[in-house]
Amino acid sequence: MRAGQGVGVSTSGPPVHGAAADLAATVAGALRDAGSDTLFGLPGGGNNLELAGAAQSAGMRFVLTHTENAAAIMAAVYGSLKQCPTACIVTRGPGAASAANGVAQAFLDRQPLLLITDAVSSADRERIAHQRLDQAAMFRPITKWTGVLGGSGSDEVMRRALSIAAAPPPGPVHLDFDPAAGDAKVPLPAPTQPSSATVADVQRALAGKSRPVILLGLGALTAVAQVRALLRERNMPALMTYRAKGIVPDWWPNCAGLLTGATVEAPVLEAADVIVAVGVDSVELIPNPWPYTAPVVSIASWRDDSPYFAPVCEYVGDLSAVLPLLRTDLADGWAPGFGRRLRLDGLDRLLAAPSSSSHGVTPQEVITLARGCLPADTVATVDAGAHMLAAMPLWSAGEPNEVLISSGLATMGFALPAAIAASLACAGRRVVCFVGDGGIGMGLAELETLARLDLPVTVVVFNDSTLTLIALKQRAEGHGGSAAVQYADTSFAGIAASMGVAAETVSTAEDYLRAVARSARTRRPYLLDVRIDPAGYPQIMDSIRGAR
Repeated sequence: MRAGQGVGVSTSGPPVHGAAADLAATVAGALRDAGSDTLFGLPGGGNNLELAGAAQSAGMRFVLTHTENAAAIMAAVYGSLKQCPTACIVTRGPGAASAANGVAQAFLDRQPLLLITDAVSSADRERIAHQRLDQAAMFRPITKWTGVLGGSGSDEVMRRALSIAAAPPPGPVHLDFDPAAGDAKVPLPAPTQPSSATVADVQRALAGKSRPVILLGLGALTAVAQVRALLRERNMPALMTYRAKGIVPDWWPNCAGLLTGATVEAPVLEAADVIVAVGVDSVELIPNPWPYTAPVVSIASWRDDSPYFAPVCEYVGDLSAVLPLLRTDLADGWAPGFGRRLRLDGLDRLLAAPSSSSHGVTPQEVITLARGCLPADTVATVDAGAHMLAAMPLWSAGEPNEVLISSGLATMGFALPAAIAASLACAGRRVVCFVGDGGIGMGLAELETLARLDLPVTVVVFNDSTLTLIALKQRAEGHGGSAAVQYADTSFAGIAASMGVAAETVSTAEDYLRAVARSARTRRPYLLDVRIDPAGYPQIMDSIRGAR
């Protein structure tokens, strides 16, 4: 039976009248027992006020946001960092619809999330059309399961929902909160997908190969120690997807940089005679064709149904169990430091764009100067947009989850909610949020959330009043006018200050460096409105995604 189906659980609980408080207590208790300590959301006028109160009574923290989208992103990122499904509560109708982008982000970025929506009561559904949407149908394509909380079976519904959200690949589950519901439908466990290959098959696929390249994806985050043991003191190059950045420290000699599906990693992949993909989910990669001729051996915790790689051997199972068995099977015919040299060559090309501009700070300077003066364990969140092409390779990381980005949905408006969640999850560490003017505009109100929570987050806005990544595509394709990509000049520093966040505007590299240092000396939020010279972006784009 598929996860969307279920078996009936009889109900004999309290009458519908007054049942909301008991149901909310059941939900809060299940979350607390699962290890969840924080609830995010934006209550409406329905039963989710009961949920907020029950969570706080259970000793959980409730974080009020301004948008449902931001609440869902915060819960998904927080749950991913804490390795525990985290709940987000929203009201019915418009609240649920507004949360859909954040739920889709959790779905494609493989993060555990429990979205609990208020709903038109089943007892009143025939009478009420106001704000009545088929919320289950709306969320079914972007969740692992959608169900109903109501009746005496809700404790089992919660246990199964939390289990489904955490099971590989992690993802969101949606539940309508309806105390008047009848028999609860509890999904049966999804059948285990058998691996199409054994460890012996993997070993045979590696036999006789002397130049293996290791690709690390988000699935490898569950086996960091085993991956590092495999690669420590080995010459074989390793490439990481955006989400896997930090699994291999950027300064290790075999760190060859990022795997993006673009051209920057082509030299190392073209030199390989076998490519070992560990935890790689093709949802992270831009949809260029896969041009490399070396056979791909996939080792993952879940099956990737996309034919992106067409691996010759696909093992699905526990990474931490299989990786140690490969330590003697992977030959090492590479010259010492080959991967690092290729990575440094790529960084040199990236840094070759103009610097110290008289028209603003260059994107490369924004990243390198911040990296040089912020604490070594700073967590960086990166929004979608042209600035990410500079941020991801130039921000060095030595541990996993030190760089957070939406690489599956690649949604704008991710970085600020993610920074708030990261600061709550990683208490005591500085967080820097790299976001473009377009992305910050999608969640400006969450600056008040940042101020209210008084978190040590440095928000760095790349402000050139342009949707720069789209403008670059416009330049390449030769259509569309400036009205499609340009905004009026906006003072994000002024907006931040009005919401209680210390802020300043900078337009030179020297002033920017001083401002970043000031932000690092305070334990409070700080926003830097950085006037960017976009002249170097085309060269950045060409150095990473140039023509094959």
